[in-house]
Amino acid sequence: MKKILALLIAAIMIFSFAGCQQKQESIETEAPKEEIQKDGKKTEDLGWSSEYYDAEKMKDVSLNMYGVTDSIRPVLDQFQEDTGIKIENLTMKNGEILQRLQNEKESGVAIADIWFTGGADTFINAAQKGLLVSYKSPQGEVLEDVMKDKEGYWYGTSLTLVNWVVNKQLIEEKGLKIPETWEDLLQEELKGQVSMSNPASSGTAYNVVSAILQTKGEEEGWKYLDNLIEQVPFFTARGSDPARLVVNGEAIVGINASNGDRELEENNEHIKLVYPKDGTGWWPQPVAIVEGTKNLDASKVFVDWLLSKRGMGTLAKARNAAVARTDVETPEGIVDIKNIKLFMSDFKANAEKRDATIEEWKKHVE
Repeated sequence: MKKILALLIAAIMIFSFAGCQQKQESIETEAPKEEIQKDGKKTEDLGWSSEYYDAEKMKDVSLNMYGVTDSIRPVLDQFQEDTGIKIENLTMKNGEILQRLQNEKESGVAIADIWFTGGADTFINAAQKGLLVSYKSPQGEVLEDVMKDKEGYWYGTSLTLVNWVVNKQLIEEKGLKIPETWEDLLQEELKGQVSMSNPASSGTAYNVVSAILQTKGEEEGWKYLDNLIEQVPFFTARGSDPARLVVNGEAIVGINASNGDRELEENNEHIKLVYPKDGTGWWPQPVAIVEGTKNLDASKVFVDWLLSKRGMGTLAKARNAAVARTDVETPEGIVDIKNIKLFMSDFKANAEKRDATIEEWKKHVE
C-alpha cells in the first residue's frame, strides 16, 4: 500500500450526438518503436498488445462508453489512432451510471460496452450486482492489489485525491484563517459558505462521507457530518460543481477532487488548494467492461491498451495525473503524495454499505 501511494501521485442517439461534438486536441505521445525479436522475426514494439486485437475485423467497430468526465477524450482519440476502434463517451454522474446499467440489465438491452472513470466503490457495487464482466488482462498483472479487483472486474488507472478549493479573497474579507483540518470547516463564520456535492450522485461526496465514517466511527462520524451539513446551503449534483462555485465567488470553500495537479491555483490567483492535515479521501479511477456488451473482444482490447505503458503514458499526459503503473513517469507539477496524509479506505466496505449510507444521509439532510 505504501509503495503504490508513494509512487502514484437513452441511448444510441445520445452517443451519436456526443460523437458529433468537436474533439479535444489529441495528446501527442510517441510510441516506442524499438524492434524486438518474435518467433525469429523482427516486429515493431508499439508499447501495447492484446491477443484479442484483429485490425481487419475491428476497423469499423465503435464502442459506447459511460464515464464521469470527458477529459479523457484525448486518450480515446489516441486509442482510435492506434487501433482503428472508435469510442463514443457519454458522461453522467456516478449514481446515474450505476442506475442506468441496472436498468439496462433488467431490460436485456446493454447500450454501453465499457465504463471508464468514476468512484471505485461504485464499480465494486456494480460488480456485486452482476453488471460488469470479469476479465483478467495480462497488462493488469503489473498493478498493485489495491489498484484492481482480484477477480478482474475493474482496474484502477489513475489516482484521485479529495482536496478543498478555497477562495483566498473571501477568506481575507471575513478575517478567517484558511481551513487546515476537517474541524476547521465547522467555523461559525463559514456557515452557508461551504460547497459540497450530493453523495447520492457524486463519487467525490460519497468518498468523503464514507471516509469520515470509517475514520471517526459511525456515531462520531454522523455527529460530524450533521455539523458539516449545517455549513452547506445546498448540495450540488456533480463533484466538480463546488470548485466552480468557489472560483466564481459563490462559496468560500468547496470540497473537490483532483488528480493532484495545481491547475486551479495556477489559473486563478485568488484560489488556494488545501489538502487537510488530518487526512483526506482518495480512490483509483477504474475501467471495466459492461455485462451484455456485443463487442466483448474490442472491449478487452481497450482494457489491454489502457493498462499498457502506451495507454498509461497517454493517460498521464492527458489528465496530468499519476497513473497505476509504476513504470510510467509522473507528470511535472503533480502534488507529492508523500506530503499528504491519506485516509485508509476500504473500498469494498464502501460499496457494500453504499445504499444504507445514502439512505441514512437522506435522513440527516431532511
